Order: sequence, then structure tokens, then C-alpha cells
Amino acid sequence: MKKNLTLPVCVMILITGLFSNRVIAQTPSQVIADSLQSILDNAVSGGFTHPGVIMKVTVPGQWSWSSASGYAISGQTVGQPQSLASANMKFRVGSITKNMVAACILKLQEDGLLNINDPIANYLRPTLVNDTIQSTEPVSIRQLLNHTSGIANSGDNNGCQMNVLTNLLGSHTLEEAIYCGASLGEIFPPGFAWAYSNTNYSILAMIIEEVSGMSYKTFLNQEIIQPLNLQNTEIPAASQISGAHMGCYWFLGTNPWTDLSVINPTTYTGWADVVSTTDDIITYYAALRNGSVLSATELALMYTIDPASYDYGMGLDFYMVLGSDYIGHYGEVGNTSGMFFGDINSTLAPNGYYIAYNFNTQGSNMQTLIDVPVMNLLKNFTLSNDEIQQSTFSMSPNPATSTVQFNYPEGSFQYIHIVDLQGREVYNNELSLASSQLAIDLSDLQKGTYFVSLSGARSQKTQTLILK
Repeated sequence: MKKNLTLPVCVMILITGLFSNRVIAQTPSQVIADSLQSILDNAVSGGFTHPGVIMKVTVPGQWSWSSASGYAISGQTVGQPQSLASANMKFRVGSITKNMVAACILKLQEDGLLNINDPIANYLRPTLVNDTIQSTEPVSIRQLLNHTSGIANSGDNNGCQMNVLTNLLGSHTLEEAIYCGASLGEIFPPGFAWAYSNTNYSILAMIIEEVSGMSYKTFLNQEIIQPLNLQNTEIPAASQISGAHMGCYWFLGTNPWTDLSVINPTTYTGWADVVSTTDDIITYYAALRNGSVLSATELALMYTIDPASYDYGMGLDFYMVLGSDYIGHYGEVGNTSGMFFGDINSTLAPNGYYIAYNFNTQGSNMQTLIDVPVMNLLKNFTLSNDEIQQSTFSMSPNPATSTVQFNYPEGSFQYIHIVDLQGREVYNNELSLASSQLAIDLSDLQKGTYFVSLSGARSQKTQTLILK
């Protein structure tokens, strides 16, 4: 059963939408752009002192939109001044890297250089397999790909983690990364269950090097980055990302937050070391899904969910959002990133949509802040203007900038509630049964999309209000 990301009940009830005409321009309508921007602005409304987020949404064959809100660099990063976030900035993609590594492994299989059903002992030296990893049964490449190997997560090794945090510029080998995980002991016999482990992908990076005869970095560049012309994607050589980029801040119970913006990239080799942009990430993911990276046979394997796994394929995670498939990968390396395809068929996204984003803080609740609100907007914004006019109350003007006049049959409604796209109530009031009009000054609200609900003893009507 796929993991569910859910929307607050109040928003599920209040969804009505606005447009019925299909968008065919290269950019969305201003209403949709304002609504997406509102989601971003809401996402950075609290928490970290200087939060920031960037996001891109692409509806294939229809339109693309990208923007930012808040800060890229908080002001505490050594040698880097405080800066505002910008849509085209680079960022550490975190575990989105795993999807690319999985694609590289499947590319090697496609070329006949390995078989994912083989035990890893066929490709790695015996001392590493027998003395360091020490699994009770042979581990296959497939089990590394889908996290059913039972090999512990290097990220759970407190000693190794402290070594990184006290020496951010220190280099680390794949051997060390594998030891950090394997030394914790086997979690379960291979193939018995599922447990997410960065160690699995450190081992896969080593297998790529052994089989290809080149460094993992060179192979990834040769097979994915260069063929797709991902000009802003790299495994960096330096600890500081070149050019304008998003920072990385992780709250570890310290004040200020731990700054991981500048860190030796070898810390993340094979599981989280790629740096990219939202534009490049969507270009890559679209190419992967349409068969430009892997053959149909290998791509189907990536989407295969092992019975022992927890809705995880091979470098792909499977969720349900508002009843629709939501497939991709999250990433956290002192920040929070996402790369997903929303498999919907709606007026605004007739062939689904791609989304990529990055927060400059780790542990942000991206499901509530980004994933569900965007899906809600693109899936349910469907009522036509004619249908809105047939409702039993009217709003004028709509779109509005400040004061909105509500007109309704006298005695028909007792309450008015206004919520934003994330289900947060921003206004409520009791209506007089002897009145048929109400004027409200909403100039204090951010521009974007809101749902207005008028309710009475026997009825409730909802409409969409746009503030611009």
C-alpha cells in the first residue's frame, strides 16, 4: 500500500477551483502563478530565522513556472553574505542522487556489464564483503537498490556523524562510508524486510567504479549529465558550491543552527553528493521517464516494488497524494529537497506534472508545505466562471486587492469562513440573518488563492477568491 500524504479535511471540503479552459501558454495564468507563489511564501512563514525555498513546476506540453521565497544564505555561513533566494540557484540535492545512481547501475546492466540479481561478492573484493559487511547471507545488487539488504545506515552511526560535524572539510572514502554503516551490524537478513540505508548506495557507487573502470563521478557525468546537457549539475570538487546557491542549515539542538553549506562533497559520495538546479532536476527526471536515459526494460525495473520493500522501487519512492500517484525522491543534507511526478489528469495538468524544490533547512515538513498544496491546486482548480456565477452567493470584485463585497439571499447563511490553500483559516465571522450583504477588508492577507465558505443550518456553499 502506497504511503499517503494527506490534506486537512477542511480543504478537501472546500475545494472548488476556478477555470475550465486548458492552459496552453508557456507560462501559467497570473492566477495560477500567484497561487503557486502563495504556497512558497507560506512555506517560509516560520521556524528558522532566515528560511528560504525555491521551486519549479512543469506541466508537460503546457507550461512551466519557477520562483523563490525567503533567503538562500542565512547570514551565518562563513565567508558568504546574507542573500535572497532566486529560482535558478544551485543546491545540494541530497538523496535525489540515489535515483541517478540507480539509473547508472541499470545502465551497466543494460550494457551487459553486470546483473542486479548477482551477489555483490561478484564485483567487490572478498575482504570488504566478508570482513566489513559480514551479512549472514549473500547480498544482491537488487537488494542494495531497493533497500532490502539489511545493511545498516551509515547515517545512524553517531561516531561517524560527529566526525563529520566537527570536521566539515575532511575527506571521506567509500571504504569509510561503508564501514560506518556495516560496523553497526546487520539489521535483518538480506531480502527479509526494508530499511532505508545510505550505505547501500555507497556500495553501489563502489560497484560502478569496479565495473566501469572509471570513477563514479566520471561515470555519472558520462552517462547522465553530459548526454542530457545538464549544465548546472555536477558532483562538485570543492567544498563550497560555485556560483549562487542555497545554503544548508540543520537544527541539532544548537543555537544558531548547524551550518552545512560548506562541506567536503566526499562526505556524501554515491548517496547525496550531486549539486543541481530545479530546472536540471526536472529535465533529468522527464528524460528518465520518457526513456531517454534507460531502455523500457530497465526503466520498468526501477519502478518494480519488491514485496519486502516499503513502497520503494530502485531509487524511486512511491506515495499517494489526494488519491493520485506521487513518485520520486526526497533529499536531506542540511536542507530539504524534492523531485516528483504527480500522476494526475486535470484541466491544469492533463498529463500530470513535475515538481522540484529545495528548502535551505533540513527537516522541513515538505509534504504539508509543498506537496499537498500544489497537488490540491493543480488537481482541483476546475470550475468555470459560469459555474461560479450560478452559486448562491457572489463576491465582488474577484480577483480583488483589498475590500470584497459579499451578496447572498437574506437569512440563507449564518457563518463565513476563509481558508488558504493549506487549510489554515484566515478569517471567520457570524452573519446576521437579517442581512444580505457583507464587506470585508482582506488587504492584510497575502496575494494568492483562498476558499470562501458560507454556511447555514441546511446548506454550505464554497467559492474561490483570488487576491492579487
